[in-house]
Amino acid sequence: MIQGFDFSLPGDKQKTEGSQSKLLTILICFVLVAVLANIALVLLNGEDKKQGATGAALSAEQQKQLALKLEKQGLELPSAAAWKRYLNVALPSDEEAARIWYRIGKLYQTADRCDMALDAFYRSEGFARPQDIAQEISSRTQDCLEAMGKFAALRQELSERVGIDTAKPGNSSAQKDDSIVAEIGPQKVLKSELDRIIEEQIDQKISQFAAYMPEDELKKKKEELLKQYTTDQQRQLFLNQYIVTELLYRKARESGISDDPKVRAAVKDLERSMLAQKLMERQFADEIKITPGDLKTYYEAHSKEYIQPERARIAHILVKDKQAANAVRERLRKGDDFAALASELSQDTSTGKKSGEISGWVERREKGIVPGIGQSKDAVPIIFSTDKGKVCEEDIESDSGIHVVKVIDQEPERQKGFDEVKDDVSIALRSAKEREVQQGLLSRLKDQYNVVIHQSAFKGEEKTPEDSTAGQ
Repeated sequence: MIQGFDFSLPGDKQKTEGSQSKLLTILICFVLVAVLANIALVLLNGEDKKQGATGAALSAEQQKQLALKLEKQGLELPSAAAWKRYLNVALPSDEEAARIWYRIGKLYQTADRCDMALDAFYRSEGFARPQDIAQEISSRTQDCLEAMGKFAALRQELSERVGIDTAKPGNSSAQKDDSIVAEIGPQKVLKSELDRIIEEQIDQKISQFAAYMPEDELKKKKEELLKQYTTDQQRQLFLNQYIVTELLYRKARESGISDDPKVRAAVKDLERSMLAQKLMERQFADEIKITPGDLKTYYEAHSKEYIQPERARIAHILVKDKQAANAVRERLRKGDDFAALASELSQDTSTGKKSGEISGWVERREKGIVPGIGQSKDAVPIIFSTDKGKVCEEDIESDSGIHVVKVIDQEPERQKGFDEVKDDVSIALRSAKEREVQQGLLSRLKDQYNVVIHQSAFKGEEKTPEDSTAGQ
């Protein structure tokens, strides 16, 4: 059988195979490009459809009009967000940006978002300081810090504001006073940091009263505590104590005390308690909003709890026995002045100097213990059976001796007015709401974490002889 012959040279065959390989590669590249182009067209088409469904982005002018409209309708937070979007679209000058951030800050402040307002005011000053709004920003910044209870930061802010307004080259007295007050190795404690530490510790102290005191009372309490650290001597004493604690803390860590299992367990328990407390505080802040109307409604519903019972103010002459008491009564019958006899004969020297008068009121509902007298079951009936200005016909016995008592003032039972007990009402209502919030939260958490308490394990049933010997 005759076979066909290949008359091509070996070199030509290799060249042909190489050309075919190159053509295949080029073809694959073209295919990939086509696929990618198709994908891009699909994506662009999808984006066009998306824009067609949702609408094109607002222009700068449209965004501005939206912000103005929201602001006019009193929607502070949406308006502030709209103004921020306007800033991103319009790209205004530094001065215009400063004015818009100032406007945003005012909106946040009106909405009681002082933290966001401060951020906006500081951003405004970062762009520019137009003269017509500079003083207003300064005032509003201080108002926000005060509203947030950041008094140390407020003092620092005031110091910096004075420096901004009066500082001149070479005028060292106008420079910001943030000197170093202490050094612990390489660490430097600045004056502003000391203020912050003092305020943080005061915040921790008053946090325990947060559940029982209105917000304005907490702020007053904080201001009172801060006044304790206004002098250099008081601040230095605090600084010394802070350094002592810091040194002991550092030494304890170096000594490995922090690695002690008992210490770590105690710290863990403290962390658990603190986190639980902070969670409840956050829950209270989110869910409890008490208005003046709520206080009035609660007062009217619980008016019986705010009744001032009948009460009296008394004076006494304390003597050792009945014989001495009879001698006092004899002199009173002869016309001697009660106040003079108290000063002369009473064994209670503290009230004797004050005509025998006992500070405070005795209320009819009191049982057993009477101010200035002590334990006496007969005191209240005897006092309230005596008219104002009269000496009680019967002596009152106590552990201190025998009391000859005079009623110097009386007030009948009365309903306390709302303004008189407003703070008490606030505390009571807040406590009731906190209990309600806490019970609701705990109920939800028990369901969430599948809590089961086996009450039968705590019944304390007596074991039978068979039970007590089981397993021996």
